[in-house]
Amino acid sequence: MSAWPEHALAAASHADPYPYYRELARQGWTRDEGLGLWLAASHAAASAVLASPACLVRPPGEPVPAIWAGSRMGDTLGRWLRMSESPWHPPLRAAVVAAFAAMPLSAVQTCARQLAAAFLAEGAVTGKRLDALTDYLPAATLAALLGWPEPARGQVAAQVAALARALAADADAAARTRGEAACRDLLAQLACLPASGWLAAWRQAFAELGEASLHANLAGMLFQSFDAGAGLISAGMAWRCRQPWDGNDDKEWNRRLRADPVLHHTRRFVAEEVELAGQRLLPGDVVLVLLAAAAQDPAGPGEAMDFGRGRHGCPGERLALAIAKGALTALESARPDWAALAGSIRYRHLPNARIRRFGAGEMR
Repeated sequence: MSAWPEHALAAASHADPYPYYRELARQGWTRDEGLGLWLAASHAAASAVLASPACLVRPPGEPVPAIWAGSRMGDTLGRWLRMSESPWHPPLRAAVVAAFAAMPLSAVQTCARQLAAAFLAEGAVTGKRLDALTDYLPAATLAALLGWPEPARGQVAAQVAALARALAADADAAARTRGEAACRDLLAQLACLPASGWLAAWRQAFAELGEASLHANLAGMLFQSFDAGAGLISAGMAWRCRQPWDGNDDKEWNRRLRADPVLHHTRRFVAEEVELAGQRLLPGDVVLVLLAAAAQDPAGPGEAMDFGRGRHGCPGERLALAIAKGALTALESARPDWAALAGSIRYRHLPNARIRRFGAGEMR
């Protein structure tokens, strides 16, 4: 593998992209003509873009990807908090934040630990088994907390995976068809769950926003848990392969995620002329906000940036970390061969998330 990533979209799966990121952070702004993107890499540049009302999460005039316009998937995407730039965004965000606050993090961590322990007890703790755990646990934990019965949680995780594949930039027609079906199934199942426990808190928080918005954002939460959750769990395992560490320490998570982030960038679309951190941007420009680079900028405050900042910062950061903590606790009890796993680590080829795989070298 090259000592330097080919470009910013190849950095997340590179063995060591961090010298590259530090150089970009030093420059602050860079124009990549090959990608057709501005790179905002310093902490000042990244923070300015994330805070600017001129920089949107979707291209102006395209609230959802054109390929999904008019479909059930498109309607669902258009209602997601992470996609919204409408006047409904502030009350929608307040509802999601309130719903997250209603679930104690200790309960999330306990649920994740119990599910992970049961999953690991079903077979030998191989690299492939750990890969399967990272794909299963985030969505399965959320499904359990929302009231899905035990037999259905694996199916929910599989549907969320189908949704993620359908929304990938390189998805083919077959993947999109499966994703549309998975979206419909998830929404139908959410509508049939008993309105108790955590789901009752979600219903209360969304009382003025309607059932369609509620179900869409619950599906969005499940979707967002997929790559972020797998990345956090697999990062924690990779760090454990090198040496023991305290996976329950929030400060240690921040330190490690700053040095070795999971979520590396996010895009913004410029709707009007604006100058941010010394760079003039024009309508139609697209900015890749390099969270991984901004976190390492020595001029910044020394904080992990994986979950973004500002009005579109992910409100589920602490919940995602609680799931990862539960997984790591269960893994310590399972006593895998950490030294053997260390030699098998590979990275999924994703443009924005750093997700390890541990079973790439195992016999089928």
